[in-house]
Amino acid sequence: MTYPLYPRTLSVAIADDHPLIRLAIKEVLRPIGFQVVTLCQSGKTLVEALDRQRFDLVVTDFSMERAQGSEDGLRLIQRIRMRHPDTPIVVSTMLTNSGLLACIKAEGVAGIVGKSEDPEILKCICLDVVSGSAGPRLSPAVGDRIASAAGRPGGNTVSLSSKEIEVVRMFANGDSLTSIATSFHRSLATIAAQKRSAMQKLNIANNADLITYARDHGLA
Repeated sequence: MTYPLYPRTLSVAIADDHPLIRLAIKEVLRPIGFQVVTLCQSGKTLVEALDRQRFDLVVTDFSMERAQGSEDGLRLIQRIRMRHPDTPIVVSTMLTNSGLLACIKAEGVAGIVGKSEDPEILKCICLDVVSGSAGPRLSPAVGDRIASAAGRPGGNTVSLSSKEIEVVRMFANGDSLTSIATSFHRSLATIAAQKRSAMQKLNIANNADLITYARDHGLA
C-alpha cells in the first residue's frame, strides 16, 4: 500500500525496552513523514523527553522493564496524559488480554496496535491519529478482542479494576508488593488489599495460581 507523505514533518517519540523494536518502528514511520526525534528505552526516559519538548505523536510499548524510578503500563499512560494531554499516544503491544486492552483504551489513548500485526496497520493508525481522526484507533485484532470481552460479563479480567490489573500484572512479573507500593506511591496495605480483592474476584486462592492465571491471560 502506498501512503502519501504528510504535508509537514512530524516529530515522534518511540519508547520500547527492546532496541530492535525501537528501530523497526522508526523505519516503519520514517518514509511517511515522521522525523524520529528520540528513541527511549524506558518510561522514565520517555517522560523526560516529553518534558523537554513537544511531540506530534508518542508510540510506546505497554510492558517495559522498570528500572529505579521508571514506570510502564497504565501508570505511564496516566502520567503522560496528565502532563501532556494534547500529545496523542499510540500503544504498540504484545498484550492479548481483552480486559487489559479495554483498560488501556479507557485511559484515552489515541490508538492501540498489536506488535504481531502487519506494520502497515501501524502506519495507517499513526497517520489517522495525527490527522485528527476521532475516537481511539484500534487495530483489527485489538478491536476484535475488546469487542469479544464486552459480550462476556466478568470474563478475561474485565471485572477487575485498572489498579487491580496493574497490581496483578506487576506481581506476576516478579515485583514484590513492597516494590509495587513504592512504584505507585501507595501504602503496602493498599497494594495488598488490591491484590487480595483481585484474587477474590477471580476465585484464586494462592499466589502460584494467580501467576498462572496472569500468564494464561496475557498479563505477564
